[in-house]
Amino acid sequence: MIGILYVFHGSQKNEKNQAAMAFIQQLEKKIDPTIHQAIAFLENHPDRISTVAKKMIQSGVNKMIVVPVLLFAAKHALVDIPNELEQIKEDYPEVEFIQTETFGSKKGSRQVLLERFQEAAATYLEEQLVGILVAHGTKQTNKPQRVLTEIAEEIQQQVGFSIIPTSLKGQEDYVADIKKHVSKKQQIVIVPFFLFDGHLITIMKNKLSEVFPAEEFVITRTLEFDPRILTDLEHIVNEAVQCIQ
Repeated sequence: MIGILYVFHGSQKNEKNQAAMAFIQQLEKKIDPTIHQAIAFLENHPDRISTVAKKMIQSGVNKMIVVPVLLFAAKHALVDIPNELEQIKEDYPEVEFIQTETFGSKKGSRQVLLERFQEAAATYLEEQLVGILVAHGTKQTNKPQRVLTEIAEEIQQQVGFSIIPTSLKGQEDYVADIKKHVSKKQQIVIVPFFLFDGHLITIMKNKLSEVFPAEEFVITRTLEFDPRILTDLEHIVNEAVQCIQ
């Protein structure tokens, strides 16, 4: 039997974990009902990968598709999830595992991010705007920043003002990038490239208030579990199912 294990990072806010599960439940309805589907978290939730995966195997799953519900292939997707799966693979060598790609570079996310900047532009018609596209970031690999830069360039061509790709914890410094523009009489529009408004967004807002107490930023909504992301995840899952059958 094929099983699909959706893996979230996990939020310190329980309501965000509940929202994540509700989000995936919408996707589960679109997938072949004979496929066993379950949800696990890397942190901040008792349903960890090892616990959930073992239950799936004990219920008859012998081919498992692990879907990181993460924007980019950084430490969690490249290191943490494979490490968690390693012991399970040793305990159940007869089970076939595949891990899918992440979804942040797909069409749905790009559409939502573009709309966030377009909404700001429509609100501030008389202002000179500069956009800051801020993601989580990582220092372990350059690929997320390259993808972020490509998305920023694509959006910039469509909105007609500069979009700066930066990160909270990556190789780029979002505070330094913002500081370059605060004195240029531009309205700074910050779009957080995150699945939902969680702990890191709060930290970012507090940091900006501390460093730039006199500056008024426009900080838009995150992706907010937009249904277009579901379409991207559905394509990723279906491709994996075809490969493992």
